[in-house]
Amino acid sequence: MEQKKSAQKRQQLLNAALDVFSIYGFNGASLEEIAQLAEMHKSNIFYYYENKEALYVEVLTTVMQKWLAPLQMLEADLEPVEALSHYLMTKIEISRTQPKASKLFALEIIQGAPHILPILKGPLKKLFKRKAKVISTWQEQGKISDQIDPELLIINIWGLTQNYADFATQMEMVTGKTLRNKSMCQRAIEHTIHMILYGVIPR
Repeated sequence: MEQKKSAQKRQQLLNAALDVFSIYGFNGASLEEIAQLAEMHKSNIFYYYENKEALYVEVLTTVMQKWLAPLQMLEADLEPVEALSHYLMTKIEISRTQPKASKLFALEIIQGAPHILPILKGPLKKLFKRKAKVISTWQEQGKISDQIDPELLIINIWGLTQNYADFATQMEMVTGKTLRNKSMCQRAIEHTIHMILYGVIPR
């Protein structure tokens, strides 16, 4: 029972930290505000994490794990139309349901990724190379245009799908809607899938 309660408190802390870090970034965020939002005393944070940076890295790592899970599913034995469509749809859904996570990651990257550089250069880079190879295999099989750059395709997909979260304010100002609107979310999914597949499938 105590273990379950501790896990719930820890998750409550991570949720509060995500809220605060996504607005102020690492330097601007205060542990006092995070503790207040998590409904705990500041000293209790140190029961779970050594310091502010450890908490911040944990939040970012959790975000990355959720984002990279759909990419893991791209395999050469799948049909690219179905695989890429599912990947795009999943990425947009993550932008819809977890916009704060996307914004936090964007803030970290804009600053040069000082807290997660080893992750980007290590596990993320290895995964990125493996999945670029999947796209290359599809090209060798004639299933994807040979004019497509596999690495840039993945980067373009990240940019397109995460834009819906990172620049939601801009989107709302010019269209009057964000992904919170059901019809706009469906428009975004259909448009993005069509645009990407039209560009990669051989004619």
